[in-house]
Amino acid sequence: MLSLEPSWLMISGIFIGVLIFAFKVSLGCGLASLSRRETLLIALSYLVLASLMGAVIGFIPDGTISSMLNAGMALHAIVALLLIALGVVTAREFNHKGHDITRRTFWVLSFPCPACLAATFLSCSFLVGLIDVASWKIGLVVGVVFFVAISGISEVLRKSHRTPSDMGSAMIILGLFYILSMLVIPAYLGAKVASTPSEMPSVNAVYIYGFLFGMVLLGYLGRKMGVAQ
Repeated sequence: MLSLEPSWLMISGIFIGVLIFAFKVSLGCGLASLSRRETLLIALSYLVLASLMGAVIGFIPDGTISSMLNAGMALHAIVALLLIALGVVTAREFNHKGHDITRRTFWVLSFPCPACLAATFLSCSFLVGLIDVASWKIGLVVGVVFFVAISGISEVLRKSHRTPSDMGSAMIILGLFYILSMLVIPAYLGAKVASTPSEMPSVNAVYIYGFLFGMVLLGYLGRKMGVAQ
């Protein structure tokens, strides 16, 4: 029984990761001016995508999965920059002009981005390796978790009656969280992988300097555009 504990901890961690991505999607669906039907369609698309990923896992070579892991950081950076940039625009338009542009900017939160798709595929792949269950069933379970979480969290956020400025602020905070994770993950891997100690400092330095520059630039833009007072 004790030998199963690490596996169940990993399974729990994978599903927590899925819920985090579902929360990101729900921020866009629940805070933007979308109808319940539109939200359900987006949630349904994640159910279908996860199910399809579960069905094709056995046909994807290991080299492709390694390539997805290598490209994950670059995709992470692109999504982070989009979240911050569109978050600033969304908050500025509402605070200064009273314009609700959430229907034009929510997509960066809610639409299946390459980083989310890669993370979902990897989650299904890891679960297939941990559980002796058909891959299509795992994909279906992950999809159902996505559907229920997106539908439920979006409804709660919709009833909270937040403003478009709140969605813009959430996008900025989430973008900063993405950038912070880009700093933490390489540092953690650098502590675990002793075979490449000489490469990690230079990579981390790039992320750290980029993060600091981004913070300064974001503060300047916030004051210039009136997002931050």
